[in-house]
Amino acid sequence: MKAILVDDEERSAQNLRLLLSQFCPQLEVLAVCTDARDSIETINALKPDVIFLDVEMPHVNGFSVLSAVRGSFRQVIFTTAHAQYAVQALREQALDYLMKPVDPDELVNAVKRLDAKLPESRLLQSLERIEKLEQQLRRSAASHLAVQTVEGYAMVHHDEIIRMEAESNYTHIHCQKKKYTVAKSLGSFEEQLNAAGFLRVHSSYIVNMKHVRHYQRGDGGYLVMSDGASVEVSRSRKKELLRVLLGEE
Repeated sequence: MKAILVDDEERSAQNLRLLLSQFCPQLEVLAVCTDARDSIETINALKPDVIFLDVEMPHVNGFSVLSAVRGSFRQVIFTTAHAQYAVQALREQALDYLMKPVDPDELVNAVKRLDAKLPESRLLQSLERIEKLEQQLRRSAASHLAVQTVEGYAMVHHDEIIRMEAESNYTHIHCQKKKYTVAKSLGSFEEQLNAAGFLRVHSSYIVNMKHVRHYQRGDGGYLVMSDGASVEVSRSRKKELLRVLLGEE
């Protein structure tokens, strides 16, 4: 069977390729695509049996890739650190959905389904499975953030995060005991964290409101956080901050 791997993170793609060579020798990897836009042309040209497809990628996400290559593959297995996409993956008729870091046993089981030549995913037929998964994902997304590290992914509880700071295309995540730096924009975290008590107070900062210790008034003002750091508040975001912090309209 022929496979194509699509993941904008080179390290993750090569790790998956290594796992496949070790545990699933029956699969031949035709190509590894780290640019989702290029992957569309590659998939349509090579027509693999299976695509191992990341979800959150720059320019084009995994679901958009899937829409652009219909008819050029037999099965898709999503591989991602973002659990909130699992239900949509199921509804897109994925054979399976593997969370990063990919567990070898789960990978082998997914490939066995390919070996069995199952018709397009029957996972969708179980509404109970989808409902259960949705409940699990809501609980997980409500309390943790998946942060990529050299070893894989750290599941960081929201309460541990004090603030997030943008630097070019990177984000520094300042936690109570550790600092993480990830190659993702600050905006990519904003929607996920808004519902968890975080607030973007500046183009360069998202703060955990639980860790705010003091607000100093000014043009925009600034916040003093639980780790002693001062975080600038932009004028355009001051009103929203005061509404959340003080209940002002």
